[in-house]
Amino acid sequence: MASVGSENGNGHTSSEAVKLAGDGPERSDDVGASATPTGSEPPKEAVQVPVPAAVQYPPERVAKFKGELLEFLGDLVPPERAPWDIAVFEGLGRGLVATRDIAVNELIFLDRPILVGPRVNNYDVIFCASCCRILRKLHLCSGGCRLPMCAQCDFSVGEASPHAAECRLIQSWQPKDAGRYSKNILYALTSIRGFLLSERDRSLVLQMEGHPPRKEMTTEIERLLKDGYFQNLDGEGADVRYLRQLVNVLNTNAFETSRIVADEENNDHEIILRGLYILGALMNHCCRPNVRYVFDSELRMRVYASRPIRAGQQLLNNYSKILWGTQHRIIHLCFSKCFLCSCERCKDPTEFGTYLGALKCVRESCPEGRLLPINPLKISSLWRCDRCDLKMDNIKATKIQEIAGRMILNNAIKRESSYIIDYLNDHLVRFLLPTNQFTVELKLQAIKKIQADRPVAELREKERYCVEILDILERLQYGECFVKGVLCYELFVTRVTLGQVPSESGNTTEELNLEHLRTAWQILGPSGNRPKDLQQMVVKYGVGCEPLD
Repeated sequence: MASVGSENGNGHTSSEAVKLAGDGPERSDDVGASATPTGSEPPKEAVQVPVPAAVQYPPERVAKFKGELLEFLGDLVPPERAPWDIAVFEGLGRGLVATRDIAVNELIFLDRPILVGPRVNNYDVIFCASCCRILRKLHLCSGGCRLPMCAQCDFSVGEASPHAAECRLIQSWQPKDAGRYSKNILYALTSIRGFLLSERDRSLVLQMEGHPPRKEMTTEIERLLKDGYFQNLDGEGADVRYLRQLVNVLNTNAFETSRIVADEENNDHEIILRGLYILGALMNHCCRPNVRYVFDSELRMRVYASRPIRAGQQLLNNYSKILWGTQHRIIHLCFSKCFLCSCERCKDPTEFGTYLGALKCVRESCPEGRLLPINPLKISSLWRCDRCDLKMDNIKATKIQEIAGRMILNNAIKRESSYIIDYLNDHLVRFLLPTNQFTVELKLQAIKKIQADRPVAELREKERYCVEILDILERLQYGECFVKGVLCYELFVTRVTLGQVPSESGNTTEELNLEHLRTAWQILGPSGNRPKDLQQMVVKYGVGCEPLD
């Protein structure tokens, strides 16, 4: 179960909230770029030659770093020996290792963010930059920092305001047009908060790996400098050098998290945030990880074993989407994380028989054929049909994937559930395999959109999609992962709904279906964004609602 991920790489954005667009919580990319083009050849400069781990991380340096980290975590670390330790792995840098056998679903550690704040993207609603409270209309902070602020957090409140210190800092840089809102200052706020860290916490942050952005990317700090947002911020001064370091560390290590807040009509909104979790960021990468994590109501990261872990094994996280095909994962990791993965899943053209990255053979005489890369670790690899032996170059294979991606992600995925079902049944099957990553993505969107009030036929399709994707997770040997919890929840609710239809047969509370509810609770229960009715259903059906760790 070797990982080739550098010690602090990060993954792509979907939040930890109960979503179906991927595998739930992931690492955050906030350098402001869109998704990597499917057919792009990874730039050679992206693959870095690592400094030997023993030279880069001598024992005394690791011990000092661990001491500072334990001090920062405080009572989040158990008084007895923790089940994890920091170790150095050749070619990988620092990582976390199990100090004893860890059972599946066991809580491994708790972590809290050393920095947390807005993400570098557009938001659908206006919210307070400090507490994330929804604002009916834009209210700028009276301190002149150009940020939206609620009455309770406004600078005028004084030292009781959690925003006061950062507002004074921003004021010291003399923002221009102080009476106008600046989304670019909002996007840079997480990095700006790095100035408010204690000396120990600054030391921790600056000891994390920080990959510089690619040349074509413009970070939130460079946008501020380019557009001259501040009159008193020297582009070559110490403050900007520190901000650039913080941006690099955040873009390499930050996780995406979120807060659920209600507006004045009591409608819930999810405010996507990014958080720097030092301990969590130390986990190295594998496309078949052995941990899952959620964020609780206090934004603490809770990391659990998704599969049994033996003493001495690494604690491994996935920096990518679990339901992406290998070629997509490799490009994503190379472009945004600066390394190439060569785990067992990546080396298997079939991805343990799931065929997530495979394409349908283009020959009409070969309807059952599947096109697969001959060498999946090489982007430029030839593709070959497993039935008729047809060969296709990577440019044509990439073009097919690009067309499929555009059709699905830019069109079908935005439509209503009935359209998605028809598209899947009548159109997509003609040119994509039923387990291709784009087909799976569309099925996940259908699961999300098909609610209890939809027709029985749609509910039956939703049930089928849940079962099919759960089977893919089983083939991947992914264990008790986040997306499994979401799918088990959706499957249970759907079967209960179907059981209430007189014409539908079947016992909705049969033991197999109750097991789906138990699994959903085990995985999603600790999350601050779990489904609102999950605990109520657990109590109602008597599957056990024991206190969570």
